[in-house]
Amino acid sequence: MEPMLTEKEVVGALTRMLKPGPIDSFPKRRADLIVLLALVSARFEAGRAYREDDVNDRLIEWLEPFVLPDAIDHVTLRRVLVDEQFLLRNATGTAYRLNVPKLDATIDAAARRVDPGAVLADQRRQREERKRARRVES
Repeated sequence: MEPMLTEKEVVGALTRMLKPGPIDSFPKRRADLIVLLALVSARFEAGRAYREDDVNDRLIEWLEPFVLPDAIDHVTLRRVLVDEQFLLRNATGTAYRLNVPKLDATIDAAARRVDPGAVLADQRRQREERKRARRVES
């Protein structure tokens, strides 16, 4: 099992992933994938059962601010969340629940609040500041 992710580690991973702009595919690095899975898992409430369409809606909404359209399919993301045991699916496949022990072992409380959309916005702001600084120097 991977060590628990801290806020600093999550922000660092997202900063690296989002440096070129919005995410355009599933991360190739396992550690980066775990960061995304833990962050999206933290958007689900402990002890609540979710229907598949509720899970899909939540995933679509979460991906929108920092992933290119159609770059990460919400259905595939849902399946990966189940495969990696962040979400548990009942035997009939009609309900999903957050696997709280898995989330608790993967990411600390402060790191769960990191917003990938805000990290992307910060990256864009920094890029614009560097461009302005270069223009002033010229």
